[in-house]
Amino acid sequence: MLEYRIQNASASEKATSPAIILIHGYGSHADDLFSFAPYLPKDHTVIAIQAPLTIGPNSYAWYPLQMDPSGAVTSEVEAAWSAVQLIVDTIDELIKIHKLDADDISLLGFSQGAILSWAIAYHHSDKIRRIVALSGMVHESVDSSSPPNFIAYASHGINDQIIPINLPRTTVLPLSNAHQAITYHEFKDGHNVSQENFTLMLAWLDKTNL
Repeated sequence: MLEYRIQNASASEKATSPAIILIHGYGSHADDLFSFAPYLPKDHTVIAIQAPLTIGPNSYAWYPLQMDPSGAVTSEVEAAWSAVQLIVDTIDELIKIHKLDADDISLLGFSQGAILSWAIAYHHSDKIRRIVALSGMVHESVDSSSPPNFIAYASHGINDQIIPINLPRTTVLPLSNAHQAITYHEFKDGHNVSQENFTLMLAWLDKTNL
């Protein structure tokens, strides 16, 4: 069970509440994306989970990254899929502990968290209704050949120096062009979430609320 922060949904007569699970990026921590919580839909329980690997003071990762001789960043695929399973197992536990609506779970991931969100959505589509994937990409090990059983908001900065824009353009943009369920936007940003992006994301969340 992963460490997490939680903002409970506003009072409701419903027995369960929808939830948004926040998945931070490499080198970050749960409190980073949890700063979004006050702006997210009040009828949702918002939970920020923290990665298990400590890589520095208040700095965590979901799976290791290395740099190959050419300077390209590479990942350990088995470790990444282990992280996927760990997050899925944690979500199952959170559903029980906090009485979440198992049919209305959303993921909001940034960078490494966005990459994991795509993997979870495609390979555990029975558990996820929608995702927000910020500054990420779809990893080549993810089977995205079938139409998505989820809806997605994805965005990327054209000046991103961490995950270059060519990666989402070759992995996310084609999915957006092929499937109405996937929305993709580009912004004149780096590896960050601008106010314009954030505002558009909130509008999408509001529009796609059940």
